[in-house]
Amino acid sequence: MKLKIHPHDSMTPLERGKTIASGKDYDRLIMDPFLGEIKARIINKNTRQYWMNEDNLVMGDILSCNRYGLDGMGVGPNAYGIAEAMGVVPHYPEKGLIYVETHPISSIDEIYKLKDISLDDGRLRMYYNATARLREVAEGFCGVGASVSGPITLAGFVLGTDKLLRAMIKSPDKVHEFLRYITRNVKYVIDEFAKLDVGFSMADPIASTTMLSPRMYREFAFPYTLEISSYINKKSGKMPSYHVCGNTKKIWEDIAKLDIGLFSVDNEMDIEETCEFFSESKAVAGNVNPVHTICNGSLDMIEDEVKRCILAGKNCRKGFVLTPGCNLPLATAEDKIDAFLDAGRKYSRLLK
Repeated sequence: MKLKIHPHDSMTPLERGKTIASGKDYDRLIMDPFLGEIKARIINKNTRQYWMNEDNLVMGDILSCNRYGLDGMGVGPNAYGIAEAMGVVPHYPEKGLIYVETHPISSIDEIYKLKDISLDDGRLRMYYNATARLREVAEGFCGVGASVSGPITLAGFVLGTDKLLRAMIKSPDKVHEFLRYITRNVKYVIDEFAKLDVGFSMADPIASTTMLSPRMYREFAFPYTLEISSYINKKSGKMPSYHVCGNTKKIWEDIAKLDIGLFSVDNEMDIEETCEFFSESKAVAGNVNPVHTICNGSLDMIEDEVKRCILAGKNCRKGFVLTPGCNLPLATAEDKIDAFLDAGRKYSRLLK
């Protein structure tokens, strides 16, 4: 199946990106609706069928790209894909989000049991093969990305978040040893997927000050996140995007020092304030509320919030990408997704 330009657009995503970068006139801003498990619905599969089958992953992205006019494609491996390769047993429900069923270790003292991963562990090769297939389909049309986990979220999946947080206080040296293992294996994933000439995104949902104090972020998250982001830039020649859920304001100065090109913010954050702070340092992505506004709100609410975000994005001299604050709920109706994207198209002129 071939990719095609959306009826409401006049450029391919690659043409759009190059035109925006050159400062010339473009058809609309770059957008990502963060569809997540909604891609399963697009191909009439349940979420378990979607996440556990290579063909479904590929078809879900292709059909979603054509249906909504997405600016890029990508299927993982995400935190769960890497965690599963490390020995985590995830549960894939037929309808709903993946969650950890069993951790491979029960305490920070058992990190010696963990082994370095390979593409043949878990479902990593499935994600790799699916990404390679998307890369072929997307040639000359749009970019393809690989998503990796930030160090704190991945460590929480492997050990358990509560145990990880306690160990940061009681056994900080062992946590650093653990995070060195985590970082080494994330870099292995980057090595393999970089061979496909893809871009990278990194998400660390639990690394915000909603979960960690600023001091804990600087000690345990920042150095490894910096190492991973710099490694991505070195291996791929492209700076990754970085998403953190929750409140990040107290660590913005640290995030500004990361080797990232785009900072994606949760809807909890004030988008005007965020864009103003990062106006000279990073592109910003955000941050329409995925539940209250897009899933449960009216079409007028969606349009108003999109317009507000785009107006805030005018302050971002490094660029602005319209997104929700996090993945859309599976129950989000198609007309709501269309409303979000159509409003983005309508108000793109505000950035010019």
